Amino acid sequence: MNDTDFEEFAKAIAGLAELYGQRLTSKKVTLFFEACRELSLAQVVEAVKRRMRSERFFPSPVELFEALYGTFEDQAMMAWGDVLWAVTHCGASRPVKFADYRIHFSLEHMGGWPRVALAVKEGQGWALKDFKMWYVFALKRGVSPDEVRPYLPGNGPIPYGVTAQDIEAHAQVVLAQEGTYLRRMGLN
Repeated sequence: MNDTDFEEFAKAIAGLAELYGQRLTSKKVTLFFEACRELSLAQVVEAVKRRMRSERFFPSPVELFEALYGTFEDQAMMAWGDVLWAVTHCGASRPVKFADYRIHFSLEHMGGWPRVALAVKEGQGWALKDFKMWYVFALKRGVSPDEVRPYLPGNGPIPYGVTAQDIEAHAQVVLAQEGTYLRRMGLN
């Protein structure tokens, strides 16, 4: 949102406050607006509607974000779906490039794409547990795309003379899947 959205935002929050019997000060509305600035006005209205249908108390800004995106653990589970898709469709030998760069961060900290893909195929429970931990950490820390490799190498053979750019160009791209109700956080 930008400053021109403030009036409409204030109306939406005032309506929510009225519903829950809360008294809003102009300072509280301003702080709420600043906390939600990265959302669009349409997203705020959607989050307000979701909160009105599902919650009993006036929300904090965090709870509006959760109405749209779910918790960090929900985000990790949506990302895990991308990993499972890649394991099934790509295998450990091909290089992969996830649209969600936080998956790269997580898999690199777990020992790399081939190790995790093999663990998933073998049904090793540690993979999901560790992935959730690393993915939530990446969200909380605010990992950026510049902090991770542009692709994750597989364990297949690499021909002599092939450059990193060649490998990246042939990496299997794995798109970020969204839930029916929840959006993926921080991805355009």
